[in-house]
Amino acid sequence: MLTRRMFGKAAASAVALSILAPFAWVAPAAADAAALELFIKGLSARAITDLTAADTDKDRAAKLLPILQEFFDMPRLARHTLGAYWKRATPEEQAEYIEVFTQYMSAVYGKRFSEYSGQTLAVQRVREEADKATIFTIVEGAEGQPRVDWDVATLDGKQMITDVRVEGLSLAETHRQEFTSVISSKGGKVQALIDVLKKKVASL
Repeated sequence: MLTRRMFGKAAASAVALSILAPFAWVAPAAADAAALELFIKGLSARAITDLTAADTDKDRAAKLLPILQEFFDMPRLARHTLGAYWKRATPEEQAEYIEVFTQYMSAVYGKRFSEYSGQTLAVQRVREEADKATIFTIVEGAEGQPRVDWDVATLDGKQMITDVRVEGLSLAETHRQEFTSVISSKGGKVQALIDVLKKKVASL
């Protein structure tokens, strides 16, 4: 069984290993299996150097934040994690939530990368579907060599990661269950979740 901690560790290693070298790679205008495989391999090699050079959790989070903003579809992920509550939020709350959600993700997964101990990412295959693709990888050196699948979509001519699944468990869906539970316990107020996430970011 994939425990929450195992999911977090595998996701942290995979996220860091495969997105922290965006400036060394120019995304193709459309999904291409060979280009996508080279993308993941090149980024994982650069990521090991970048993140292991960071001395603190805050440094790792700072390195991860602009990468999430540029190479992950954070607005889409944010909307998904709010579920039905997204439409109930005001435009101001939606914008604030996207920002704090992105900060939270960089803080959480930057911190978890402190447990990195030599794992590497290996591409198994790439599945292409029109303007979307999934890159199937495994984390070599991690317990059980967990499978990590990367959903990528072409948005405005650029490749963006839209979700990450560890052993079939969606990162977006995992946080959706967590966050909508918090909102429900706080009287259905999105601002309450925003305040909770702000406190967590400050404490990490």
